[in-house]
Amino acid sequence: MTVRDSMHFAANPGTAFEASGSKSPSVLHALRLTVLFTALVSTPCLAEDANNAGAGPVVTVSMDHTTFIPSEITVAPGTTVTWVNNEAMPHNVADLNKGFRSKILAKDGKFSFTFTTAGEYDYLCLIHPNMKGKVIVKPGAS
Repeated sequence: MTVRDSMHFAANPGTAFEASGSKSPSVLHALRLTVLFTALVSTPCLAEDANNAGAGPVVTVSMDHTTFIPSEITVAPGTTVTWVNNEAMPHNVADLNKGFRSKILAKDGKFSFTFTTAGEYDYLCLIHPNMKGKVIVKPGAS
């Protein structure tokens, strides 16, 4: 095979499948998506490991039925919020003001973030934009 042939071969994947008679383009597309999803799940992001969790109180928010449960919480500064994906569908957690963002969380995946500054933090799942939540950080909240 010459360089010209391999370039033609790569530029025209349909021709390659017809010539080799192996896998269909849809099977290869599915394989590419699987590899991409696997790479995204394993890619590190901001504040994703347990070392970012503070020594203060911890509150858990579940992800289930494409919903954050509870969808709104009020906590004191220094509180660590841990989101847990309880369903097979992948999710992530992203602050609308870019203060925190998890990697894609598979079933039983967790993401923690410690809130140190008072304010309101609206967040969502970037995969399912209708899946929204809010953390309100107030001194004296329990």
